[in-house]
Amino acid sequence: MIEIKKYSNRRLYNTETSSYITQEDIVSLIKQGKQFKIKDVESKKDITSSILTQIVLERETTGTNLIPEEFLKQIILFYENDRSSEMFGFLSNVMNFADANKFFNNGFQNIMKFNPFDFQAYFNNNSSNNDAKETPPAENNTSKENEISELANQIDELKSEINKLNKEKVN
Repeated sequence: MIEIKKYSNRRLYNTETSSYITQEDIVSLIKQGKQFKIKDVESKKDITSSILTQIVLERETTGTNLIPEEFLKQIILFYENDRSSEMFGFLSNVMNFADANKFFNNGFQNIMKFNPFDFQAYFNNNSSNNDAKETPPAENNTSKENEISELANQIDELKSEINKLNKEKVN
């Protein structure tokens, strides 16, 4: 693991090569698949995430915006509502799902394990005990049964639409 030190003058120092580096050099390390940690010299804190965020923000302001504004607003709201751990879990799963190397190495099993749009799974697993006290279990079961029933109806409707389209295609 490469240790990179950030000094108060905002310069980054690669301890492996004994040289100062730039953010572009950090991007090169990422492209090469090298593992690294960036530590603030004064506080001794790991600031890797902050530096990577700075790189992303710089790219966002100089080129095509990769991250939709609404998504950024949602991230801010997760921080404001002290639900950042839920967002972290969701983003980690999205990242793992979208990682092309893992996808090609592990095949289609990744697709079957993860639904990036299943927000409820993340929120239910991470919800506090106070949330559980607000809604009695019987109501939760009824709500979930109604939801499942509605989804099953939607699937049936889609199946019938597909069958109609296939019949029209044959004729």
